[in-house]
Amino acid sequence: MMASMEIYQRIVRETKRRRKGRREWKIEIPNDVMEEIVKRLPVRSIMRFQAVSKHWESMIKTRDFGARHMAHQRSKDPKLMFVGYSFYNICFDQMDLETTSLEESLCFDIEEINGPIEISECCDGLVCFYCLTQAVKVINTATETLLPPLPLANFQRLHKAHPDPDLERDLRLEDDGQPPVPVPFISFTMFGFGKDNVTGRYKIVWLYNIYPATLNKKKKTRCEVFDLEERRWRFVTTRALDHHHILSNQRPPCANGSLYWLTGDEQGYPSTQTKLIVFDIHTEMFQVTSTPPFITPDASSDKIGLCNLDGRLCISELKGDCEQEFWWRVEECDKWEPIFSVDLISTSSWFGGITSQPLTPLAISKDNNKVVLSLTHQENLVDFDLDPDSTVYHLYYSGSYGLAVPYFPSLSLSFSSF
Repeated sequence: MMASMEIYQRIVRETKRRRKGRREWKIEIPNDVMEEIVKRLPVRSIMRFQAVSKHWESMIKTRDFGARHMAHQRSKDPKLMFVGYSFYNICFDQMDLETTSLEESLCFDIEEINGPIEISECCDGLVCFYCLTQAVKVINTATETLLPPLPLANFQRLHKAHPDPDLERDLRLEDDGQPPVPVPFISFTMFGFGKDNVTGRYKIVWLYNIYPATLNKKKKTRCEVFDLEERRWRFVTTRALDHHHILSNQRPPCANGSLYWLTGDEQGYPSTQTKLIVFDIHTEMFQVTSTPPFITPDASSDKIGLCNLDGRLCISELKGDCEQEFWWRVEECDKWEPIFSVDLISTSSWFGGITSQPLTPLAISKDNNKVVLSLTHQENLVDFDLDPDSTVYHLYYSGSYGLAVPYFPSLSLSFSSF
């Protein structure tokens, strides 16, 4: 009996030891392997994984990890972000590029606005929204991070104190089927938003033609820069622009660490003496160059399109036969390459019959080799098969929204303290 009890107690002790061993047993995963796994997860999953351990939290919060996560995102098709707003809120809808299915939706209440809201280009998952006399706000919709409002730029403060009637326009709106009514509308130059590829800092660059209240015959343009880490506006020299004005109502694209504008006449209207203005975000220096040789020498600037397409600067020209040719800049070999052309007569049925305004390509789907096309102030999107032997266009999306932009969910600025 005693022997049996001793054997039993030994079995109990061994069982407890083994169970304890199982509880303490763990797999050691190398840090580089763990980071490779985590960077492939959706942004919101990564945010939750910070709670796993202090090591995971510190790793996820590093700028280096954020950059690797962003690089992985860019290896895939972008999302499309549809932005819509009313007088009191702004909404961001994220849609899958291939299926157009709604994946996420985020709405914010905003103070009552007294003019149209402008939306910047998307940079590493960050988007700015603002109007002429109200503060710029920067948001990362993937992490629902809304930065504190920026201080007003000098351009904004000046217009707020001394409104310029030359910027006022009449916009006709329809309300519940009633006849259109005129309402005040302010037309102004939109700023550029991009990233310094050397330091990793995000900057807003507001280049504008000289405000009439501070008219200076020797100086045609001014430029204010806001570094999101410095949190202040400052002027940078525009001496290199010489006598050039910029074309109004353009949204300057950012590609390969630079921002781009087209020139216009003295009032900011289209000109046939079009030049390309380039701003290096790191050095904060301007240069003026001729348009590429494949652009017609006397092409009007409102027939030329600029955008970032798949990370490259894309430029196009709408020809007199309603054919729009698209090229992009290949930095690796320092040359321009043709990518596709579009017949606007074929797309006009989806764009209100318009054939006189250039289309903007939003994104290229790597999965099905199609490009999605948009037209300013038109709510339809059209896709086009990039197969050289195909001339097939389809209605890609139809709905009510203010602006559609390509978008990559990111961790950018989610852990910054301002």
